[in-house]
Amino acid sequence: MEKTIGMRIKECRVKKGMTQEELAEALLTKKSTVSAYENDKIDIKISILKQIAALLGTTVAYLADGEKTEIGEDVMQVALLLQGMQNEELRKVVIEQVKLLAGVK
Repeated sequence: MEKTIGMRIKECRVKKGMTQEELAEALLTKKSTVSAYENDKIDIKISILKQIAALLGTTVAYLADGEKTEIGEDVMQVALLLQGMQNEELRKVVIEQVKLLAGVK
């Protein structure tokens, strides 16, 4: 049986050491809502799925489709910082610098 979105959310939450209450608090919602997500009782808006993925240190692709891409917490933090950069030109410069440091062409 293939895992559902709810099963993958629960798996990531437990792996992260979070309770449903803690995840609910971070999402500014109720524990019952998190429980409903994990039990596939309600559909999840993509904006909420993005928040859940960021909080649990995973990707929307993994939660939605099971596409396995392990992302370390430090990598996720850098990605979130880049995503939050308002200046697109500066973001491009930062990405190029990271590529140089990583030896990627």
